[in-house]
Amino acid sequence: MPVNGKVLEDSIRLGKIRRIKLALFIVQTAVLIALAFVVAFIVGGATITPDLHIPIPVFIAIVVLLLLVVCLESFFFRVLEIRFARSSSARHLMAKNSIKKAMLIAVISGVFATVLLMPAIVNSIEEAAETTELLTLISDNVSFFSSDPLALMTNAQLEVTADRNVSVYLVTERNFEENEDNLGALFSLRLNKNNYLVTGDRPLVIDVPTNEYAQYRLVLDDWDNPGTSAMVTMLKTMSSVFTDVASLMLLAMAVGNVAWIAYLIPIERKYSAGSIYK
Repeated sequence: MPVNGKVLEDSIRLGKIRRIKLALFIVQTAVLIALAFVVAFIVGGATITPDLHIPIPVFIAIVVLLLLVVCLESFFFRVLEIRFARSSSARHLMAKNSIKKAMLIAVISGVFATVLLMPAIVNSIEEAAETTELLTLISDNVSFFSSDPLALMTNAQLEVTADRNVSVYLVTERNFEENEDNLGALFSLRLNKNNYLVTGDRPLVIDVPTNEYAQYRLVLDDWDNPGTSAMVTMLKTMSSVFTDVASLMLLAMAVGNVAWIAYLIPIERKYSAGSIYK
């Protein structure tokens, strides 16, 4: 194909478009990753000391948002690149490669979105993460945090069972350390004000405060039936940032790429006849 002014002009425009796209993606990546760290420490309450707590779901949600924005912008830039390509073969190849990439992104994001949006799958993960511990008066009691250090799983509820009637108090770790040998004080400081009696015929369910990352302690009071122990099952839930925010953004990414494929197919067919690439 002879080189003329139109070809050179289109080549220059195409190069400018690609440089602008690269610069924009680099700036956005740097800004949004920095924003992810800021949100994790300010909004998510991340801490390094005294206890490690880095809410990864918040960081991942912002990264997924970055990928969604970059994905949508790449559609716009690809349209410009196809428009200013120098030949039908180049246009056909661009459209064909974009379709393959969009298919891969749609499948991956669709699979992850389906996993996070399916209640049966989420429930299975939560049940697999459940833990059970023995609670006795002479033990070091049951100490736990409101979530794991990465905030992937939250200890939302405690289910306590016992053969005979006992009392169980949920207190903060600080209050426990200050009143370890004073059951009367721990009774007054309990977080489960209205539900602290365990009877042999039904389990006691205690809701764990999850508004902030904190350490808690379960204390057994066997005054009515000395020597009675209890079994504590920690019921966990996946981070709502995963199951709600990130999953919806992944679904949007999958739908957006499917729409992009539908847009590109006619373009790919239009230029395939005169293309040297098959």
